[in-house]
Amino acid sequence: MRTYIIYILLTAGILHASEPTVDSVDYSAPAGYLEIAASLGNREYIISQAQELKGSSDIATIRNILSWMDRNLKYDPDIAYSWRNFDDVIKEKTYGGCADQGIVCGVLLKGADIPVVWVKTMDVSWIWDFKKGRKFESWSGHVFLEVYVEGKWMLLNPGAKMIYREYTPKMRILPGNRFAYHKGNDPKEMIMSLQWEQWKEQTSTYFRDMDESLLPVDSAGGTSISPQAYVVGNSPYYQVITQMAKERGLTVPISFNTKYDEYLPQARGNFLLIETHSGVPIVPVNVLEKYFPDASEGLKNPDGIVKIGETTIVFLDFSKQLSKIQIDDNAKKK
Repeated sequence: MRTYIIYILLTAGILHASEPTVDSVDYSAPAGYLEIAASLGNREYIISQAQELKGSSDIATIRNILSWMDRNLKYDPDIAYSWRNFDDVIKEKTYGGCADQGIVCGVLLKGADIPVVWVKTMDVSWIWDFKKGRKFESWSGHVFLEVYVEGKWMLLNPGAKMIYREYTPKMRILPGNRFAYHKGNDPKEMIMSLQWEQWKEQTSTYFRDMDESLLPVDSAGGTSISPQAYVVGNSPYYQVITQMAKERGLTVPISFNTKYDEYLPQARGNFLLIETHSGVPIVPVNVLEKYFPDASEGLKNPDGIVKIGETTIVFLDFSKQLSKIQIDDNAKKK
């Protein structure tokens, strides 16, 4: 009865096989993962090419396939987000990212008699940013392969040419601090980043309500229990300021001299220590005052300190310190 109900739901479009899951793979029957889905390219051509790359062992075969891909495919980031199967990639001799690499490597491995499962992941940092509504620059994930070699399932990262022997498919946190959330036998049916808009919609839906207890601790959500100082400075000044701050019991999470729009907001509620010379801070005043209105008032104070809300800004004017050094005329002549 249960099977019949699921069948009805599938045919009615209520359930979709592409919905992310890691529980649909039967690891006890690896032979079932030698199948090459029609959506992935010409099966006969794939097998013909793959058989030429077979080595003396499964590991040797994997090595041969990755070397063949390096020789025959070039990287082109402009094609990273459009669907292409094995035939398309080989014809154009380019790949756009890890999804392309994963598809080509995966079907060749299957053609060489090595069972393969595709594994979609997202970076843990991206997941937390997404779930907490924090700004992120890009949708950051990766495609791995689970391969059955030497009598067990191992994890393969084709792009990095790394295989992980000490692996079990139950693991959810994969190399690079990536969370595995979808496994399957047909990348197109799974929906990869190559199907860009569909993939983003699917990914959003999945992670919006995902159980947070499955993730590692949100490192970006930590709160220091000691006062923090954000340092704005160039070398060697930022090293001097950082050391001074630490000697006074402050924690310095970051020092920076670019990406002000990203880092200045993080300094709110903390100390902001700014390298300054002859009354001119290295961060443009107009940029600083986008986040801390009237911060330049600190430049008028003898001690260079101004408090804006809960943020204490300190302009450390190194020129003032140098001006206090007295050099006699004889020393100047030397």
